[in-house]
Amino acid sequence: MLVNDSFIKRVENYENTAEHNEKLHAEFEQLVQTIPFLAQHRKYVETHKLGFGDTAFHYMWYLIIQHLAEQSSNLKFVEIGVFKGQVISLWALIAAKLNLQLSLTGISPLKGNSLPPSKWVKIWKTLTDPKFRQELKSGNFYPEEDYRAIIAGLFETFHLPFSEIRLIEGYSNDVNVLETVKNEKFSLIYIDGDHTFEGATEDIKNYCPLIEENGFLVMDDASFYLPGTSFWKGHESVSRACEIIPSFGFTNILNVGHNRVYQKVNGSS
Repeated sequence: MLVNDSFIKRVENYENTAEHNEKLHAEFEQLVQTIPFLAQHRKYVETHKLGFGDTAFHYMWYLIIQHLAEQSSNLKFVEIGVFKGQVISLWALIAAKLNLQLSLTGISPLKGNSLPPSKWVKIWKTLTDPKFRQELKSGNFYPEEDYRAIIAGLFETFHLPFSEIRLIEGYSNDVNVLETVKNEKFSLIYIDGDHTFEGATEDIKNYCPLIEENGFLVMDDASFYLPGTSFWKGHESVSRACEIIPSFGFTNILNVGHNRVYQKVNGSS
């Protein structure tokens, strides 16, 4: 980590230009290598194919968690779309290394959504089924695996207490899932679930009201319209869905690659 670096300084100096976005992404990627536990975690995830995203995000989360810990000792984070546990285990690892208390919740179906085994069926459905084409374009297909066991194994590898993590099994728009969290407030919600326009829009509408005043919403795969070409910019569908976020009282304060960070404005409902 750079001496005297902080999330606040990054926000204050942020410019949504191609030059700044590309420089910031490259710098964050390099800074991960200066913090051994961040570098080790990312290398393990990449080696074992336990997640996607960019290396730069590890440093982004490091700064965000430090910043929020300075504001409150009662931090509650939610990840929508846990997949194999990269982000939620990273949160737990950062908290452990910095001796912080984080209450972590993951919302995920914990099961795959497999493509048809026959390439001919896949071709036929691509040609004839608009919903299938949308799901395919949005990257919503995943293999059938024991996701709970994979996540638990990742926590065990880094000596993290998996038993303290609340995993809510189901899709983020399931009635029972929404009922479980509807009366709670969270410091930060990370949305990385359904990547269709409709799915991302629904998540934004359902979960923005659950973020506490001055809390953060982080959107994955959401920088399609932002300037910059040296990093992957996410999905057009998710990026378009993000256009409604300001109407919920949020301001976009920082962008790192295809992750966009929004803060709930003081006094917004």
